Amino acid sequence: MAILKNEPVYNFKDGDYCKPHHIVVKGSWKEIGFDLATIGKNEYGVKLLPYYSPLYGKARQEYWAQNWPHVAELQKGVLKAFGHPEDSVEFDGTNLSFDWYDCMRSGLDLGGNTCSGLVLPPEKSEGGAVLVGRNLDFHPAVEWTTTLGKKVPEGAFGACERPVVVEFQPEEGYRSIIASTNELLMGYVDGINEKGLWLSCMHDPAGVGADGSPPGGGDVSGLVVTQLHQLLLTTCATVEEAKEAILKNRVMQTLMNLHIPIVDATGAATVFEIDQKTGAYVFADRVAGEPLFSTNHPVHTYPTPDTFPDVDMTEEHNTFVRQIMLREAYSKMTPPFTLDDAENLINTVHCSFVDSVKACAQAGERTLTNIKADLSKPEIHVRWYLRDVAPVPGTNHMEDKMSDFYTFGF
Repeated sequence: MAILKNEPVYNFKDGDYCKPHHIVVKGSWKEIGFDLATIGKNEYGVKLLPYYSPLYGKARQEYWAQNWPHVAELQKGVLKAFGHPEDSVEFDGTNLSFDWYDCMRSGLDLGGNTCSGLVLPPEKSEGGAVLVGRNLDFHPAVEWTTTLGKKVPEGAFGACERPVVVEFQPEEGYRSIIASTNELLMGYVDGINEKGLWLSCMHDPAGVGADGSPPGGGDVSGLVVTQLHQLLLTTCATVEEAKEAILKNRVMQTLMNLHIPIVDATGAATVFEIDQKTGAYVFADRVAGEPLFSTNHPVHTYPTPDTFPDVDMTEEHNTFVRQIMLREAYSKMTPPFTLDDAENLINTVHCSFVDSVKACAQAGERTLTNIKADLSKPEIHVRWYLRDVAPVPGTNHMEDKMSDFYTFGF
């Protein structure tokens, strides 16, 4: 058995929305794939996604063998767990997705306002610490069924209701921890490896892909953007290495169009984006001595407030408004910065509103996961959304209850 741990992060209570589990997996990649697939099949209702034709499966199988050999081994274990031949080209064995409903190849309009992230300048931090923070903001409902206005299936789980923190301890490659939602094998929210490389992700509606599309199988080729976390954390120690790995590969946007903040233990930081007009892979780097903020517009297109369109500042969850709020709050901070500063700063754009439409947010949208980290230590601190409490008088804000922070490290 490759599974060393599979248990709840905390004791769930009635009314708690997020019910995270902590999974620690160790062994060969084939063993890891087999055991995670077994958990997925038995505990999360995972079903493998079929390819449109064996041609896609064959080409992708060869792609993994040539570019990411450890994924080829992972896939063998996954296929075996589901009773398929290890060399099957009928099903996508690189995806253990769960709790996504009514995905469509044609995609759907998700709007543009969800998550936020930041990197504070180590040049101004206490002891040169590399401090990061992020909010995962999403609709705590059955998706994409709710967005499409369809009837919710009986027994369906909400998006991000069953998050997982998966720690990989492979025989080959760097150890990594990924705090994810709706995916066991290739997690994609926030992750860190033993070298201090950190990846996050935010929705980028200006990306090149189909929001709401299935995360694997079908006509997928190369790797999908949600697989970057696991791949880069396993093989890269620095931002420069991650950039080179990305540029050598085919990255396809499925499930959600995303841009990917990448930060390493030296303070190098960038946001990987796919340009909507050209399809080019571009990197928006942090400027020395300055923070780097990422919300839900392409940073390479709108790098600073003077490039932003006009906005209504009462729309507090608008992607450009959040950037302005973060920058204004940052300008009032006094260095040297600490991890508490990263937490306090990201909390200025915490998503919890009474009137979501007024705030330019999804109906009922909440910060479902809040993360902070000092990358000089290979660990992350995570807390999750539990429930609403009460409206905050005189504001459009809803007070909500979050879990304590839990620390995951090596």
